[in-house]
Amino acid sequence: MTWELAEADTGTAFPIPYAADLTVQVSGAFGSATAGLQGSNDGINWATLNAWIGTNTSFTAAGIRKVTENPGYIRAVTTGGTSSSIKVVVAVKAMFDKKAY
Repeated sequence: MTWELAEADTGTAFPIPYAADLTVQVSGAFGSATAGLQGSNDGINWATLNAWIGTNTSFTAAGIRKVTENPGYIRAVTTGGTSSSIKVVVAVKAMFDKKAY
């Protein structure tokens, strides 16, 4: 999944219909913006996802992190900044289908 974002931008949400390992990579011209990855289980209420390194998935410079959670939907967002052009790429490795409870 790839998003191309400007300052204060919200990317299209993508469903993740299976349990998966997620790794997010962010690059580009930040222009003092913060880019991050959000997750939701209902596609309405969103929260910043966390990384395995003990921090969240917010970036103020290029980087790569493995995501801790496995939500039903993900999207990339940016806040602040001027003249930002940020690329957010998520690698998804499916493990198994999610089953309804």
